[in-house]
Amino acid sequence: MKKNLFSLIAVFAFFNLGFAQEVNLIGRLNGSIGFNYDSVDYNGGSLAYSPGGGMGLEVGAEYHMFKGLYGYGTLGFQYNLALQLQSGTEGSNKSSVTFNRTFFTFGVHKLFKLSENTLHGLVIGAGGNYSLPGKLKITQNDVSGDPIEYKPGLGFHLDARLRLKLSDKFFLEPGIRYRQLELDVKSFGNNSTDILPPYLRELNTSGIEISVSVIKKL
Repeated sequence: MKKNLFSLIAVFAFFNLGFAQEVNLIGRLNGSIGFNYDSVDYNGGSLAYSPGGGMGLEVGAEYHMFKGLYGYGTLGFQYNLALQLQSGTEGSNKSSVTFNRTFFTFGVHKLFKLSENTLHGLVIGAGGNYSLPGKLKITQNDVSGDPIEYKPGLGFHLDARLRLKLSDKFFLEPGIRYRQLELDVKSFGNNSTDILPPYLRELNTSGIEISVSVIKKL
């Protein structure tokens, strides 16, 4: 009985150790360039903004399944701000657009190992994006409109990264990601969403992300 119990404990410890060696933590920072640009009035001119642009931060993990193939998942936050200020005798005149959303990414990627040196490998991946309800707010010439809220949405992404080996535990991954994601309007304060222009009723947040990730082996 003791021998069987010891064997079970040993097997359990072995699988726990193996699992721990297969999991890596991910931290990712991105700057995004949107495909779709719109504008708001600013002192008789135009202030351009893109709902697909902005800065983002993601944290998550990847799991090595077999032969360089990984499954991954991250939780992220994306923030976009376009702002102009004009000083005058009656104070400043402000027009701005802010848009923020929280999202999940998930998918698989393949590591094509090149060496055990600094240039460790090339990573190619694909997966999905699930966006939680986001909120957009527009101010034109110091007049703020009601916030526009958007429904959750599902899209996809493709990415490519270089994996640079910093040490046996840490890797740096500069990369580029193509993101396709459109969101449908949910509410516009106490107003009907029908009065919004088409590009705000269906928000195109697709774009290209330039990113840097830090990978930590457990």
